[in-house]
Order: sequence, then C-alpha cells, then structure tokens
Amino acid sequence: MDEKGFIFTADAALALVVVIVFTVTVASYIMLPMYMGQEHQHLEALADSALQVMEQDGTLDSASVAAISNSSNATEESQFILSQSIDNLIPNGVGYRLTINPGTPISVERNSSSTGYLYNKDTVTRVRVISGPQEGWWGRAWFKSEPVEFTNQQVNLTTTSWIFHNWLTNFSPWSGSGNLRNYAYWGSGSSAQAITFTIPDGATIYGAKYLQGSSSDNRYSWPTANPAFGTNTVINSKPALVANSNQFTFLNKRVSSTELMYNYQGNISKTLLNPGINNFYVNFVTNSNYDYNMPWFSILSSYSTNITVPINVSTNKLPFQNAAGLAVDRLTDLGAGDGYGRIYNLDTGQVTNLNYLREISWTNMYNKDHSYSDGIPFVITGVNGEDGSAVSVVKDVSIPADENILDAYVVVNSWGAVDNTLVEVWDDQSKNWRTVFCSFDIGGADYSDISDGYGNLPGTIYIGDELRQGANNKVRITTWDNVPSSDYDLVGLQDSYIMLSTSEYKIKWDTYPFDSHQASNNNLVQTKSFTLTEDSQKAMLFLGLGLNTRNVRIDYGNNQILYQGSSVPFSLDLAALDAQNNFHKITTSNSTATNYTLVPGNYPLRITVTGPTKAWESGDYQSLSTGTASIFSGTRIAVINPQIQNEWSTGMGNTAEEAMENATANLLKKYPKAQNIHTSALYAGNAPNAVTVRLELWNQ
Repeated sequence: MDEKGFIFTADAALALVVVIVFTVTVASYIMLPMYMGQEHQHLEALADSALQVMEQDGTLDSASVAAISNSSNATEESQFILSQSIDNLIPNGVGYRLTINPGTPISVERNSSSTGYLYNKDTVTRVRVISGPQEGWWGRAWFKSEPVEFTNQQVNLTTTSWIFHNWLTNFSPWSGSGNLRNYAYWGSGSSAQAITFTIPDGATIYGAKYLQGSSSDNRYSWPTANPAFGTNTVINSKPALVANSNQFTFLNKRVSSTELMYNYQGNISKTLLNPGINNFYVNFVTNSNYDYNMPWFSILSSYSTNITVPINVSTNKLPFQNAAGLAVDRLTDLGAGDGYGRIYNLDTGQVTNLNYLREISWTNMYNKDHSYSDGIPFVITGVNGEDGSAVSVVKDVSIPADENILDAYVVVNSWGAVDNTLVEVWDDQSKNWRTVFCSFDIGGADYSDISDGYGNLPGTIYIGDELRQGANNKVRITTWDNVPSSDYDLVGLQDSYIMLSTSEYKIKWDTYPFDSHQASNNNLVQTKSFTLTEDSQKAMLFLGLGLNTRNVRIDYGNNQILYQGSSVPFSLDLAALDAQNNFHKITTSNSTATNYTLVPGNYPLRITVTGPTKAWESGDYQSLSTGTASIFSGTRIAVINPQIQNEWSTGMGNTAEEAMENATANLLKKYPKAQNIHTSALYAGNAPNAVTVRLELWNQ
C-alpha cells in the first residue's frame, strides 16, 4: 500500500467528518434558544417557583377540575383560576404562556411584546405532570381582601463598609525598598491621606468592627519570632484607635515562607462614625529592623434604617454562623506546632491548630452536596487552576406553604485575604444546588470582566426567585483566598445573614434585580427596565453595589438624574424622587414627593457606578491603575401593588357540601378573620390521573 496515498485519503475522510460535525453543530446552535446568562437563570428560577406554588396551593388541580366540568363556561372558569394565580406570581415585564392539558389543552398568556412569544429568542420552558385529584368533589372557598396600607419598618443591618484583601507592597509606593517602614501611611504613603467609606444616609449607627492583618518577615532571625507592626487608625480625623504590636494575635507561619501572619480585631465607637460619608487612614508603627506588609483590612458597620413596606409583611433576619481560619494542603510547621491549618475563633480571638487534612476539589464542591460547610477551614483544589484557602457556612430556610415570598437577599460580610465568593441555594423539592453568585464567569453567567473574578466580593445578593415556598431551603456561602503557590491565608465570614420578607397575603411584589457584575476598570453602567400598572403604588430601588463604590448615579438613561452622590443609600423611593425633581416620568404631573400617583408603563432605569481612582485603596487588582466597579443583584427595583388578590383554599369531600365545608375550614385556618366567604364545588371524578402543565416565560 502507498503510505503517502493512505495518509492523504485519511486526511480527506477526517476533513469530511469535521465538516459534517461542524455543519450539524451550527444547525443545532441555530435551532437552540439564545442563552442569556443571569437573565436566563432568573427566568428559569421564576418558572420553577411559579409551578411549584400553583401545584401546592391547588391552583393547577382546581383549573383541571374546572376544565373537565360540564358547565357551559368550563374553559373560561379554568382560565380565570389560572390567570388569577399566574398573574400574581409572574412580574410585570415578563411574558408567559401557561397550558394545562386535562384532555383538551387550555392556555392563558400575557404578551404585550411587539415581537411576541413565537419570535422571542430567550424563552424558558418548564413542564410538569401532576396527579389528578382523587375521585369525589372539589371545593373552593375564597374572599376578597381590601387594599393594604404601607408602613415604615425598621431593619437592623451589618454590612462591610470597606475591605482591602491584597498585599500593600503590590502597590506603589510601598512596593519599593523599605515598604511600610519608609511609607508608613495607608493611604498615600509618606503622609496621611484619608480613604472614604459610606454608611447609608439616615441610618442609626450602633458601631463598627475593624480587622487588621499584619505580616512580618523574619528571614534573618528565625526561629525568633518578629512582632507585628502597631497601628494608629484615624477615623474622621479622630486618632482614637491604637493597636500596639503585642495586641495582635499570632496566626501562623506561612507555608514555605519565613513570613509570620497576625490579626487584630477591634471596635469602632459609634461616636466616631457618621451616616453618609466617613473616612480613615492607618499609620503603621514599625521596627526599622524588620520588613512588614499589610495583607488585609476590613470595616464592618452595624446600623438600623427604615424602609417602606405593606402592612402584614413579616421580615426576618436569619444569621449564618461566624467562621474564620486557614487550611493548607500538607502537614506543616505553622509556627505553633505542625498542622493542616488554623481555626480562628471570632468570638474569643483564640487560634487552634487544624489537625487533619480537609480538602475537596472544585468539581466535587460546586453545586454539590458536601460536608465542608461547617465553618471549619478547608482547601479547595482546581479553582481556575489554583488552590483556595476557604471557609463555608450554610443556613436552613424553611418557608411554610401558606407564606408568600416577597423579598429575600443574602448579605455576605467577608474579610481577611478573601479573593472569591460563591453563593448557592438548595431546596428539598428539586434537591439541586443552584448558583446565585460566583466571583468569576460560570454556567453561562457573566459575573466578571476579570478572568478569575479577583476581588469580585459581593455585599448583597438577591435570592427571592431561588427560594421555594412550602419547602426546606438551604443557602450556602463559600469564600476563599486564591493560592497561586503556597500562600494559604486567613479568610473569614462574620455577621453574614439572610433577610426574608414574607406575607400570608398575596401581595403583588415585582422584583427586577440587576445583574451581578464586576467591571475591568472603575466604571460600570447597567440598565434595567421595570413595569408599572394601574395598581402599582410603590417603586423602590434597593442598592447593593461594590463595597468600594466611590460614586453612584441613577437616571432614566438620559440627563434626568434621580440621584447622584458619593454616599450609597440603602433604598430610594423612585416615585418620590421623580416628583421631587419635577420629571414626572413615572408620576402624574400633580404628584409631589409625599403624595404621588404612578403612571402605568415600561421604564428604563440606569445605574452608573464609579470605583476608586487608586487601586491601592481597595487592593482589587494590582495590575490595574484603578480599583474596579461592581454591581450586585442586591441592587433591585421593587414594584409593590397593594391590591391583594382573592385569597382562597380548596378541599375534597364525598359530597359538594362536604367539599365546600372542608375548603372553608382550610381557608379559616389560614385567615381566621376572613369575612364574606364564597364557596363553589365541582365533581372531580372525571379528572384524568395525570395532567400535563407547560409554562413558558420570556422577557417582554
């Protein structure tokens, strides 16, 4: 056989295979819906949650029974039941088509888009098969509620006001010879220059904590331990926070290094802090014989603020356990005996050795069940080709079937050398972990313009569309220090929590979360559209921006500026600002800031965030000349419609009367003060054993 001819023939055949595969791939890709990242994930979660609620509260069963009844308006009755529920569950601005098939398909839809459902590229589809009701009579009981009123609700919060999580010697002027000995001020270097941070305007401040890391290189004196530096931290020009060298807690000797790591945890009195703009700088007190470095610095502020919510809304704060420490991938001398890491007790400040290896790969941890979310440090392997020194915590969130989820978000307060964070949600019905935030791009979601998401550390992440009503949910936070070689460092989660707002009433609360995203520079712009209807009474904007935000501007995508300033508010009343500035874009022309009427329509809202002009202020990324700007999904528009829908319950019975009595009893269990209760009953014996339900969603 001619070898050369054989090779050419093989190449031709291989080329043909490649062409066929490529052609099929292109054809398949064209036929697939466009994947839209976080927006697509939001629609998927919304569809899952809506179907789950309608299955649990009896909507799908009731609509199926109504559809197969012998009444002259069976189709209209079934559509009414479906519409009443789905309209309340799917926010305005999202189109839907809901189809049930108890024999003859019955559909309801919302479609105000000019392109329409058939032409929308990003459509989410969810299908469920439900069991038909048991043979007998199906009863319904309902009453119509009056419109609710609003009230001011005080919420107590702890948030990270500032975080630096890098090595200060990665930045000029500290990177030169002498580092912190010759340039003893952060910020600036040779003289004091304040770094600003904010606490929301109007907040009642209870105080703050600050955490200061110190590194001392003892390469010339080992095994004699060099002390940490001392600090004089000045808050708002008041030099009151002095930490002597001997007040720092020794943490560890770094793996394969002569560096000793220390931490100081102190308190900032509320008398030193102001609502709005604050500032600080740190003066390092060093010994001229040693080389020093600052590896982290954080301020956690505690305060209360008021938000406007409908009456009959319950807001609960669900705290995570505190967790801190570092883990290493080998048994090593940590400067206090051999170990696999160090556990840092945030309550007592005590440090103990981790005496056994705790290590898990990224593929076995990400969106998987694992046993490492107990607050004890562990090593993650294979995170973007690196290891991570990590801590992880989990919180159970059980939501009764008769409680409607209005709003829910996670506040992540991380500190230390933390570089990345992952937030996941699980429920006992789907039994799947789902990512709601990751510092770097994953699963088709675009979280960062920086490849490894370095410094993309969230403050507030929205999870309202991921929690499941009538289910046991779990929320898990994992945060870690990137380890490109062997520099396993301290990380911590302190005072992190979930805020959950629910109501037994079906208040229509439409949430429009912005995408969680980190820019590659200090400027980031996002626009989100929201919908107002004739029933809309409030349009609130909650802000969850980057922890290092220097300025925020909010407008309608034009020069009509609703808010601009260096202080980041907790929330803003968009309608009040619209009327106050005489824009009257979303309010009627006679509206005032305290007495307004919203105008139905679809409106864009643009947010422009500016980060630090100097990278050394936040330590985001040492290769950049500036810090990075970030927006997180905790930045969200909430449109509240106080007109409550019909409240109803169902019940089965051997007779129509018994079914209606059982439905009424179930309704009174949920609403003991219900009046003017109406009832109806249909024979359920003709319902099929299995009913297919199909829900399609798309952005309008």
